[in-house]
Amino acid sequence: MNLLITMKLSDRSVWNHIFPVTNLNVVSTITLVRDTSGVPMPKVRYITPFHDRVTESHLMVLIKGLQILWYSLIEKPSFIHAYLLYPHGYLAFIAGKLTGRKVGVSLIAGPVETYLFGDSPIGDYAYCHPLPPADSIHRLILFVLKRFDVITVTGTYTRNFLMSRGIDEHKIFILPHVVDERFRPMDIKKEYDVIFVGRLEPVKHVETVIKAISLVKKSLPLIKVAIVGDGEERSNLEELTRSQDLTNQIDFVGYKPDPWEWFNRSKISIVTSEREGFPYTVIESLKCNVPTIVSDCGDVCDIVKDSFNGKIVADYNDYNAYAEIIIDLLTHPDLILKYSENCRQTSHDLSLMSVESVWEKILMEIERKNTSE
Repeated sequence: MNLLITMKLSDRSVWNHIFPVTNLNVVSTITLVRDTSGVPMPKVRYITPFHDRVTESHLMVLIKGLQILWYSLIEKPSFIHAYLLYPHGYLAFIAGKLTGRKVGVSLIAGPVETYLFGDSPIGDYAYCHPLPPADSIHRLILFVLKRFDVITVTGTYTRNFLMSRGIDEHKIFILPHVVDERFRPMDIKKEYDVIFVGRLEPVKHVETVIKAISLVKKSLPLIKVAIVGDGEERSNLEELTRSQDLTNQIDFVGYKPDPWEWFNRSKISIVTSEREGFPYTVIESLKCNVPTIVSDCGDVCDIVKDSFNGKIVADYNDYNAYAEIIIDLLTHPDLILKYSENCRQTSHDLSLMSVESVWEKILMEIERKNTSE
């Protein structure tokens, strides 16, 4: 089978999503339409339409759509697949319907993708709260989504949401993320008690981390926290840290190319997002045998089991709950050790082989549909 795939994700995400597919014997070639070339992989050819000459984003989307249509016409792929519904899922859908190809999409951001064309406002689509009722845009997106041949999601939260909106369950495949083998336990001194790894953007609510540490400091004045990452909120978060008199407790270390080492240098990791599809940082942390405290932000609760390999906080804004859990874990190192040992079992369940087996089922279904027509 030859596949046509389109996306706009980071190089690391491209590898994590595509490499398992390259291992399948049934796949002969993968044509990947993307803004820029990515990590070299067997069977993968990158198509980067005029990325060095086009800077206007809407024009690039149009060119990319025409490129997908062209390669669908001349190469006749067995399957066209996109990551994120907007805009790449729609581009793949249009190309597939015009050329008679089977089409799939990965909703890696979760249910919010069915409400909006693009970015969503902060607070309105938090997965720990009931999602808004259907409006005309939501119904239109669902109308289109029901006409895809395959929809992949990152966990049961998103799958159940789609089924409740009338999507055929046989089209939905749970496809967890995998990370590379550099994320593993290492013999490194634990310099930090807590670590946050991720983009410093409003949806991540890193201010909750800072407010929680302000409370923890009253009981554990020597607590040390690393915030690894960069983004638009960094200056605001640094100012909040200063106002809370936490500059000796919290280190903003910026983006690091070796996050596996930073996880291993920490006792606990933390996620305070209002919504996620399935954050890589959770898998990366567990692969390093580092327990994680997460908000109830979607599919992540498939892998983080409360009081087994981490803790789940009901609301991303509840810094009091985060503080209580951090104090409890740091004052009971036996609990951290127990959770760390359980992380090993969880990591095994998220192996490359399990992802490959899901892709085999997807492509078998596509082959069945192609041959039955």
